Amino acid sequence: MTSARAPAVAELCIHLDGIPLALELAAARARSLSIEQINARVGDRFRLLTSGSRTALPRQQTLRAALDWSYDLLAEDERVVLRRISVFPASFTVEAASAVASDERIDEYAVIDLLSQLVSRSLLIADTSAAGTRYRLLETVRAYALEKLVESNENDDRLHRHARFFRDLFECELTDWLNMPDPQWRATYLSELANVRTSLDWSLGPGGEAEIATDLAGASGPLWTTLGLFGEGVQRLRAAMAHIEPHTRELAQARLWLWLGRLLDETPAQVCPALERAVELYRQLDDSVGLGFSLVRLGRVLALMGKFEQSEAVLTEAWPLLQRAGPKALDHYHFNLAFLKNLVGDLAGARAHYERALDMARKAQDELGVLATMVNLANVTWGLGEFDTAEESIRQLVARMRTSPASTRRLLGFGLMNLAELLIEKKNPDASLELAREGLPLVKADGSAWIFSDYGSLRAGAEGKLVKAALLAGYADFAHAANGGTRSFVTARARLRLQTLLRDNLPADELERFLAEGAKMSEDEACRLALEE
Repeated sequence: MTSARAPAVAELCIHLDGIPLALELAAARARSLSIEQINARVGDRFRLLTSGSRTALPRQQTLRAALDWSYDLLAEDERVVLRRISVFPASFTVEAASAVASDERIDEYAVIDLLSQLVSRSLLIADTSAAGTRYRLLETVRAYALEKLVESNENDDRLHRHARFFRDLFECELTDWLNMPDPQWRATYLSELANVRTSLDWSLGPGGEAEIATDLAGASGPLWTTLGLFGEGVQRLRAAMAHIEPHTRELAQARLWLWLGRLLDETPAQVCPALERAVELYRQLDDSVGLGFSLVRLGRVLALMGKFEQSEAVLTEAWPLLQRAGPKALDHYHFNLAFLKNLVGDLAGARAHYERALDMARKAQDELGVLATMVNLANVTWGLGEFDTAEESIRQLVARMRTSPASTRRLLGFGLMNLAELLIEKKNPDASLELAREGLPLVKADGSAWIFSDYGSLRAGAEGKLVKAALLAGYADFAHAANGGTRSFVTARARLRLQTLLRDNLPADELERFLAEGAKMSEDEACRLALEE
């Protein structure tokens, strides 16, 4: 085996769960197919892996025969539970298994015993940690059991039970997200991502129950944001919202609008109507926490749109609704009030509220909130002219983001781009470009590249490339206008300096022409130009 083939071989071993017979049969297939071709067909493993040794026992001739032999050794109730738990796409708790696999004859306590028996027979794995025990089937065993479930005509019923269980589990997720210590919340909910995906897919598919999707998609909003899955979250929410009916619960609708607004956070022109609808619905429901949190998100978006007085009024209304809530709710309130103060140039006020937000994030043990707040605090420090302190802070935060399990690719992208823009102001464009080449694709992936659309023009201006600077400045102006966004204090300050530089060194008619040409560029074109030497 060559080093070039090693990744494909490792992938195959993972797909086949390291089962010796499966690997032996795959090796036999390698006489006629490449490893890549075997990997591409591994989803149909029972037809693929059929070439065992002629001298082997019958049960060792094919992968299916081996599993048939193991399955036939099980007691009937063991077979039933094995089939039913195959609806779980990844790991699951005993509570989830009891809800999905039980019936009138096999109660929840019997399910617990049967899970233990399947573990002892090496058909099920039990992973125990400080958070509790989670079970999982090997991929090969699950594929076999799922076939048996379909043959038994129980597939839809068990998927329905699965979807109902996770809808009910996530019903309190927003309250828990705002009030639980963050490590406890993560242990409870983040491991269920694959189960939520399966539940939503079934609910909106043929024979599904769309009402479960409208309940679960909105209730799982904190999951998408915490994991940084903004694009997928928006797609899931919109798919569910297409099934809103007059009888759909107002709470489900409010959650859908709230989290659509949260996930589209950096595109204010789209977000504002969604959050206004969430505020309206939570007000009708007399849900003070939901209303307060929706108002905080709306206040942020209004600030980003430059509607500063409206933003302040909305945040003022939110305060009494949230002041008795948990520390994470207070973190969000102070964070977004600081965001407003930063945009209006009140850097001392911004620093004070970011520091309060940081204190609340630490009390909530919310590492993601701590990292986000500290980046914004460093930006305020930058705005106050403390360049070296700000640079050192952001460098330390970027290093922490690379290793923290709580961080996201999106947050890392924001950290890198903030540092890249700071280094332009410190007259180090080469180091800035290296950071931007890593950071810009990360923020572009979730639709946030426009926030840093000034980067290329500022760097080009610092390097004396005035035509390039003018083109990218035109694109940046267009991007901010199209998204309804306002520049941060430090970016607006740098943009004013660039505008003076361009006006002083380019004829007025040429400058206007370059700005107009830049405004016609696509995002891809502007990003490519921004990252050129």
